[in-house]
Amino acid sequence: MLESPLTGAARAALNRYSSKKAVETLLPLWLQFEDFLRSNSLSTASILDIPEDTLRAYASYLDHRDCHVDDALVALSAVLLVCLHAGYSGKILRSVVIPRIRRPVENRQWDAFRLRTYQPLESSQFARSRRRRAKREACARDAARADNALM
Repeated sequence: MLESPLTGAARAALNRYSSKKAVETLLPLWLQFEDFLRSNSLSTASILDIPEDTLRAYASYLDHRDCHVDDALVALSAVLLVCLHAGYSGKILRSVVIPRIRRPVENRQWDAFRLRTYQPLESSQFARSRRRRAKREACARDAARADNALM
């Protein structure tokens, strides 16, 4: 079976920078991206000609497809890695994310940002409320003991 020019370019870019095992792992994910391009009747001559909007559309497609979050991340990462090896701008590639997955949330504990991948479980919210209530009650008891000690 003949390879498309994009697949040939992807294989060449991966062979140049990666091991044979990496090529075997990443190329099927690249072929899924090519299927996405064909299904949307987008054709380009080379990897560098792929518009940024097409990569964003693929990220949104992965977001709405019925697959596990980790599978979507791996598929997008493989496509972005092939584009990076082919010479695509890293600055542009960093901005292509799966919308639902990469949502920065401030982490109060470390004053840093982390990425929320899933909606928090209801049980964890209840646990957080119980911890806060227990902390308030402990502070109130300590204040009451201090007041009693002063009397």
